[in-house]
Amino acid sequence: MSDGARATARALAPPLGAAIAVGAAALATAGRAMPGAFWDDGVYVATARALAGGAGYRFVHLPGAPAAVHFPPLWPALLALVLRVAPAWPASIAWLALLNPILLALAAALATWWGIKRLALPPLVAAAVSVATAATLPMLVIAHTLFSEPLFLALLFAALLTADRAVDRGGGADGALAGVVAGGAVLARTAGIALVPALLLALVVARRARAAVAAAVAAALVVLPWQLWAATHAHELVPSLRGSYGPYLAWVLELYQARGLGFATTVAGQNVVSLFRTAGIALFPAVPVAVRPLLVALVIVGFAVGGIVARRRAGAAIAFLLLYAAMVLPWPYAPERFLWAVWPLVALVAARGAVECVHLATRADAFRPVRAATALCATVMAGALAGHAWYTARGLDRHWWDSAARHNAEALAPVVDWVNAHTAPGDVVACDGEPFVHLATGRTVVPVHILSPDEYLAGTPIEQAAADLSALIRENRPRWVVLSAAAGELDAARLLDGRDGAPRLLPVAELPGGGAAFSVDPARPGDRDPGLSSLDAASSIDRSAGAGAAILSSPNARAR
Repeated sequence: MSDGARATARALAPPLGAAIAVGAAALATAGRAMPGAFWDDGVYVATARALAGGAGYRFVHLPGAPAAVHFPPLWPALLALVLRVAPAWPASIAWLALLNPILLALAAALATWWGIKRLALPPLVAAAVSVATAATLPMLVIAHTLFSEPLFLALLFAALLTADRAVDRGGGADGALAGVVAGGAVLARTAGIALVPALLLALVVARRARAAVAAAVAAALVVLPWQLWAATHAHELVPSLRGSYGPYLAWVLELYQARGLGFATTVAGQNVVSLFRTAGIALFPAVPVAVRPLLVALVIVGFAVGGIVARRRAGAAIAFLLLYAAMVLPWPYAPERFLWAVWPLVALVAARGAVECVHLATRADAFRPVRAATALCATVMAGALAGHAWYTARGLDRHWWDSAARHNAEALAPVVDWVNAHTAPGDVVACDGEPFVHLATGRTVVPVHILSPDEYLAGTPIEQAAADLSALIRENRPRWVVLSAAAGELDAARLLDGRDGAPRLLPVAELPGGGAAFSVDPARPGDRDPGLSSLDAASSIDRSAGAGAAILSSPNARAR
C-alpha cells in the first residue's frame, strides 16, 4: 500500500468506525411496530403512503384529504420511495425501519469528519463524541421511531461541510452547493431554516460576496416552492385543524401577536428550566439532583469556550447554533426534541471546549486560578460524556428505547380493535392517536384535542376541552368518537349532551382498560363555528413511560 493510500485509510478510519458503531446500535433497536404512536411518525407515514400511491402530498387520513402543509416534504418523500419498492403494507414497515439507522450512521460519519477537519479535534475524540451522542438513548428512541431527525442530522453536517468549503474558497459553485444542501435541511425539518442565515452570515463575515449571493439564490430555489405550496393550500384545512396540520409560520406569527412579548419570555424561562433538567438526567444520571444544575452550567461554560475557539474555522456552525437557540427557546412546547436534533453538533463544540480547557490547565505560564478552573471544567465535561454513555447503557439494558412507543400503542389498541369491529370503512372517527388509528384501520380520522399555547404552561380546563371537542366535531362531522383510557378528553366528551348548541354524544361502549366509544347524535347538525381561532387548534397524545420516554419528554410535541 502506498503512503498516500495509508494516509487516506487513516483519515477515513475514525468516520467509518463511528458509522459502523452507530449503525449497529441503531439497527439493534430498530422498530417494527405500527407507526403513529408518537403522532409525528404516523403523519409522516400517512403522507408518504399518499405520495407512493399517486394521491399527491396530502393528509389522506383527514376528512377531504386536504393538502399536506404541516411537515416539509423531504422525509415523507424518502419514505414514499421505500414504499414504492417495498412489499405491501404493513410488511413494508420493516423496510421503512432500516432508513433511520442508515441515516444516523451517515450522520455520525459526517459529524466525526467535521469535528476533525473544522474543530481540529483529535480523531479518536471526534469519533468517541459522535458515537456517544448519535448512539445515545434519546437518539436511539428517535431512530426506533420514523422521525426525521436522523435525516436532518446527516443534512446538517453535510451543510456545514459545504458551508465551510464555501467560506474557505469563496467560489460561486461552492456557495450554490452550500445553499442547496442547507435548503435540503430545511425541507427535512422546518427548524433547519436557521442554517440559511447562518450560512450567509459566515460568508459575509469572510467577505465571500459571490458565494453568499449564490448560496442565497440556491437556498431560495430549494425552499420557496415548499413555502408557496404551504401558503397556497393552507385554506384547505378547516380552522380547527390548522394548529395541528397547518403551516408553522402563520401559526407562530399569530401566536405572538396575540400573546405578546411577555408570553415569549415566560415560555423561554420554562424551556430553559426544562432543558437544564433534561441535560442533568442525560449527562449526570448518578449525581444527586440538587447538584446537577451546577454541573450542567459548567458544561455550558465549556461549550461557550469551544464556540469562542471555533468561531473562525466553524463560523457557520456557531451562528447556526445561536440562531437555532433563539428560535427554540420561545417555542411553546417541550424543547427536548429540538435539542436532540442537534445533539452531536452541540457535543462536538463542547468537546472542542474541553480540549481547550485541558490545554489551559496544563500551561505552566497560566495563572493558577485559571488552571484550576479550566481543569475543573474539563473534568466535569469528561464526566458528562461518561455519564451520558452510562445512561444509555442502562437504558439499553432496560429496553427504554421503545418503552414509550409500546405504552402508547398499548393504550390505543382498544380503540383500534373497536373501530375495526364496529365502524364501516367510510365512517369518519374522532379519536386520540388519530394517525395510529388510521394506519391500523384505514378509517378517516379526526383529532379530539385542540392544543393551545397556554396549555404548555397551565394545562387545559375541562370546559375548554369540551369546547374544543365540540368545535372539532362541528367542523369535521365524525360519526363516532372513540377515546382510549389515556385520553384527557374522556370527561369532556361526557359534557357534550346537546345543550347550548353543542353536539350530543351518545355512549355506546366501554373499552377495555377504561376507554369509551360514543356515537354523534345525527339529530344535532354540525354547524361550523366561525369564531374558532387557528391559534387554538392542535392535537397531541402525551403518554410517556419509563426514563427513556422522560428524556424525550414530550414525544408528540410538534417537530418543527
